[in-house]
Amino acid sequence: MQIHELERTFVYHSPQYPGFTSWVGLWNMPDGSIMCSFIQATGPLVNRPKAPENIRKYLSWPPAGHGDEYDMTGLDLRHVHLRSTDFARTWTLVSSIPFTSCMNGAPGEVEEVIPDESAEFGGVILRGIWGPYLPYDNDLPENGFIERSTDGSRSWGPPEVIYDEKNIMFQLKRIRPLRDGRILAGGGLYFTDPKNNYRYSWHQNTLQAFFVSDSNGTNWRGPIPVTPDHQVGQFSGEEFDWVELENGDILCVLRTQTVSDNQQATPTEISRSSQQRRITRLVKTSESWEATAVDMAPFPHSGHPEMLRTREGIILHVATSGISGSNDEGESWTHLDLTPQIDWHGWCGPGSPYYPKAIHMPNGEILVLGHVGGDNGYGTIDQSIVGMRFRLDM
Repeated sequence: MQIHELERTFVYHSPQYPGFTSWVGLWNMPDGSIMCSFIQATGPLVNRPKAPENIRKYLSWPPAGHGDEYDMTGLDLRHVHLRSTDFARTWTLVSSIPFTSCMNGAPGEVEEVIPDESAEFGGVILRGIWGPYLPYDNDLPENGFIERSTDGSRSWGPPEVIYDEKNIMFQLKRIRPLRDGRILAGGGLYFTDPKNNYRYSWHQNTLQAFFVSDSNGTNWRGPIPVTPDHQVGQFSGEEFDWVELENGDILCVLRTQTVSDNQQATPTEISRSSQQRRITRLVKTSESWEATAVDMAPFPHSGHPEMLRTREGIILHVATSGISGSNDEGESWTHLDLTPQIDWHGWCGPGSPYYPKAIHMPNGEILVLGHVGGDNGYGTIDQSIVGMRFRLDM
């Protein structure tokens, strides 16, 4: 298995320098076009208002060890959508929707499309939003929810909460369709304590789980645990991705962190010493899936996992640390060569840009997009949206 026709691609830079553009979404539209989305921030680098103290405490924000460059209060924040009709060679602005937050990422990142000939570009776009990260909008649910757009992202319908149970929140991290037309939503279940309901405490008690819908996301069934009972509590983390295998099983790669005995430890403190990549398979049953043992994955830790199954059945694991491929349903993996590594608008490394998204375009090429930099404070690095395109040889 080899990569060929590798080409770096530049997508977008904000109108301001240094730019803040991050947290990419990427998907194929039913009409053959490609869409991507991201968060953009513009405004003054200094002398901005700060989030109220109650919000800073609730969201544990700015994160431990960082300053007010992470507080996005007072900036012009936009959820931007672009569209390409020439297989990501050029892009056209579709929408730039304003929102307010103190966080450096809120809407977007989780987006997928449901085919619908009556909708613009041939499909209804679903986007996942984490309500707690939009603390200035009191009308939004304090939970994870989806919104729908029938006009290509120019407007969005009302929030639709996936799982509404007392003292449990669900942070949606991926939406992916299944071959039979159903939709899987995956993310983290947070079991909250009303007496200690802060962002840091959520991450100490997280369970990766699925919800499944056979009604285009209007109703959901679950949760379906990703981790078997005997391993619950050994590790935590809400970020994972998956592909559907030929037999209907679900292959998952998880970003995990060892659960700390120190209840005062912050996610940043935990992540510096105990993050791992893990892999597991959920076995298909008549109506659902059954969790099996979670093992260590043959990949180093590298942010949010990104998985792609090509139309030929090759499975890709895409990360900043590199791209690996499997042609045997995830039983073995081949590290793919991405040389030469060049400095491309500030991005240079052995793998993808940060928090990548990958699709198999209609022309046969694989497209990977992400952002330059990492989980950065505002104005600390010049971010842009970049990526790569390539073909696979067996």
